Amino acid sequence: MQSWFGSSSSSDNKKKLKEVFEKYGKKSGDEIRLEKKDLKAAFEYLGALMPGYKAASALKYIDTDKSGYIKGTELDALVEYAYSSGYNRSNSLL
Repeated sequence: MQSWFGSSSSSDNKKKLKEVFEKYGKKSGDEIRLEKKDLKAAFEYLGALMPGYKAASALKYIDTDKSGYIKGTELDALVEYAYSSGYNRSNSLL
């Protein structure tokens, strides 16, 4: 994996993760929405070995309203999910 976090703080790393997900999401009014294909592309960019699986897992655990996409406060939960999954160290991608 390529380095993209370096020695940044936790909050900086989470901000960078959020920027990645916002880049791959679609704007819907004032919020970003991420469907499974958007999540897959973002996790692929981040270097996931199985981005489709990671996207499906994210939807399963984070899409609390079962809308089929991640939006609003779910985006913060997605950032936490990715961060806790290891996209927080210098050996991760961004």
